[in-house]
Amino acid sequence: MASQEEITPLVGQHQQYASQNRHWGKVKKKTMLMRSMLALSLLFALAGGVWALQHLFHQSPITKKPLPDFSSLRGYCAHTQAIQPNEYIKRQKKLAATLPESSAYVMEGGPTMLYYTNIAWGLSERPFLVVLVADASQPGGIKTTVVTPMFEATRAVEAVKDANLPDEIQPDIVEWIEHGSPYTVTADQVLANISTVFVEPTTRLFIFDGLSQVLENGVNGQGKGVQVASRALQTLRMVKSPAELNILRCVNHATEEAIRQVRPHVNVGMTESDIATLMTRALTTAGLTNTWVLALVDENAAFPHGEPGTTKKVGKDSTVLIDTGGELLGYQSDTTRTFFLGNREDHNQTIVDAWYLVKRAQKNVLDLGHAGSSCAEIDLSARRIITTAGYGRYFTHRLGHGLGMEMHEEPYMNQGNTDQALEVGMTFSVEPGIYVPREFGIRLEDIVVVNEEGQLEVLTSGLADNPWTLRDE
Repeated sequence: MASQEEITPLVGQHQQYASQNRHWGKVKKKTMLMRSMLALSLLFALAGGVWALQHLFHQSPITKKPLPDFSSLRGYCAHTQAIQPNEYIKRQKKLAATLPESSAYVMEGGPTMLYYTNIAWGLSERPFLVVLVADASQPGGIKTTVVTPMFEATRAVEAVKDANLPDEIQPDIVEWIEHGSPYTVTADQVLANISTVFVEPTTRLFIFDGLSQVLENGVNGQGKGVQVASRALQTLRMVKSPAELNILRCVNHATEEAIRQVRPHVNVGMTESDIATLMTRALTTAGLTNTWVLALVDENAAFPHGEPGTTKKVGKDSTVLIDTGGELLGYQSDTTRTFFLGNREDHNQTIVDAWYLVKRAQKNVLDLGHAGSSCAEIDLSARRIITTAGYGRYFTHRLGHGLGMEMHEEPYMNQGNTDQALEVGMTFSVEPGIYVPREFGIRLEDIVVVNEEGQLEVLTSGLADNPWTLRDE
């Protein structure tokens, strides 16, 4: 056991340790109190900050503005029928009546191939051709042959199957091998008894040259003429059938209605991109595909196709130009509207007068144009109105262009096109404009058709009524 002397210091030491523990306990309590007070201070500060933010924003949560409702456009053209198989027989019969005896029409993938055969095929360095030969023994007066690279033959068969052609049109398929010449194969197997070969104007030059070298030099001593398709052949696709017009009428009606529905939602502060987004949404809701939008504000509209890299926001009295369109069942739309924001009384009168001048130029074309008018005269009937008012040098482009399977196709309305006369069934744009650099631009565009009475009929619901609401008030 420990002696008394040994125990006594230990007792004193214990008392000393107890005193120290009491001291540190007090320190810890004070520290915890200070920490608690600091935490409460932070909580009160945070609560105060939240209250201040709520007060700043009127105590209401931030909500996104709801998107405009374009649901009334849904199914707009649901009643419109696609081109039916029998239509291709009619087209080939028209071609047979136009092709000279012992002649053929050669084309590669594109609108003309689709027009006559409904065969869809992209372009590559390897020629894929459709050859249409006048042949009275065929139901439509045309023998149809597909010339394809050998390794693509299986896909070519599927493309013909997908074309859903009537039984009366059954294309033959001719293959050419990689190390051989597609032009020699075409000449030997398809064009052996042909004297004249017409080539679709959009066909690429190397194909035209390849055919020319083989055919004009002669096969078996028989030279053949190769030339770009005649004006008579080109005109066939310019004249639209009732089935085509039904599609064109609906797709252009839908496009104009989409612009009318977007117009009330164009507000101060929006960018050109914002407008394009709204427009795209309206067009796609209406069922259009391959849509496009050109939205220009104020002086940007002085560039007919916009100025790359430059954007503008809508101001309280801005001028807004929307040029837009899309595709329905293989046919195109193209409509332009220019409108103003702000009070009518305060708007720049020069710009207002320019808008009504452009509308008057449009109206003059509708009043004076008819079957038999030259494309040049159609252009001039609008240009004279604008020139007489002193804006002639600011109308810098042609009046219009044909519209159908392509957005820009024959016939072209320009003052140099004196040889092409309008025919019943032709469709084209009427889009006069005034473009004053660094100031403003105005364009109004509608699609018209030469109707059965020989008059120009608008394929939308009508011309724009005024530059503020576009609708009749």
